[in-house]
Amino acid sequence: MPEPPSTALAYSLYHLISQYRTHRYNNEPSNKNCDSIPLVGVYDALSAKIFAQNGAPALFLSGFGVSASLLGAPDAGMLNLVEMEMVARNVCSLLRSQECRTLLANFNPSPLIVDGDTRYGGASNMLRKISALASAGAAAITIEDQQFPKKCTIAAGSRVQIVDRDEAVQRVRCALGARNLYNTNSPNSNNLGAGPWIVARTDCRMALGFQEVVERCLRFEELGAEIIYAENMQSREEYEKLRNCLDSRTVTMIAQVQKSSNDTALLTVQDIGDMGFDFPLFGVTPLQCVVGALKSTARDFLRRKEYDCVDTSISESSQTAMADFATVKRVVGFGVLEDFEKEFPCC
Repeated sequence: MPEPPSTALAYSLYHLISQYRTHRYNNEPSNKNCDSIPLVGVYDALSAKIFAQNGAPALFLSGFGVSASLLGAPDAGMLNLVEMEMVARNVCSLLRSQECRTLLANFNPSPLIVDGDTRYGGASNMLRKISALASAGAAAITIEDQQFPKKCTIAAGSRVQIVDRDEAVQRVRCALGARNLYNTNSPNSNNLGAGPWIVARTDCRMALGFQEVVERCLRFEELGAEIIYAENMQSREEYEKLRNCLDSRTVTMIAQVQKSSNDTALLTVQDIGDMGFDFPLFGVTPLQCVVGALKSTARDFLRRKEYDCVDTSISESSQTAMADFATVKRVVGFGVLEDFEKEFPCC
């Protein structure tokens, strides 16, 4: 894991991983018992702000989440690059805001990994995608091996449509080339490695089997992708086998989807760290919580076909997760704005 320059988009991500790995190994290669780095899937600036304020070490801009929140549509290739770039830019602008860093209590800027889906077309589209998301401020960008239009891998299961291995490798190679071209054209072109890291992802497990996952990940690693990410493995044993096949220095991710509130099949952050993986991704957990809260509130609020203002109270169960108005004002930044206006009054 070569160190990027301190001005690079990926530097904060590199620094975070280095800190966790130092703690994990404690200078002893045999001591791997340590938590991994929880990676939370956000879908807009507000969700990113709330998790960052509460100490999230890193964030993942989820294509599933953005498609759901921005379009009200499934993660099935409907979201385009312009829409994803817009949301990424808003999130990165918030996370890097000097106002947030200096005035909001407990706010630590978190590196953002952006879901890049397939490539939105051919080589020219890949070039534009990497440039656009890098310009937005992404610390890393994922590239996956599904056919277009892609679908959420876990939702699609064995019906997921995958490109052949050669094309999957070419996509990653193209993404790395686009990133390197961004390096030479960026304001930090005097520093090699100024651009984002590339997360090489394979979704082929359910369609082509575990051994194909291993082969693709090894090729991605050989190409120089900074993070390797295999989706939808079927057991802890498969994850362990995959990790043992890769170089111990390679940064790795695991995706976790909590299918129900009492799902006991999830690996813990500690489990994932023990296996040597760096990032457990909880890509849709915040969205699941929001959908549940909104549905509960909607049922309570609209429980009668004919209602008046007196009889639209929210039930105690819904109120448990409901923020008071003062909290909402504080979270979105009214306090910061009011202090600024006092110091710099305008006519």
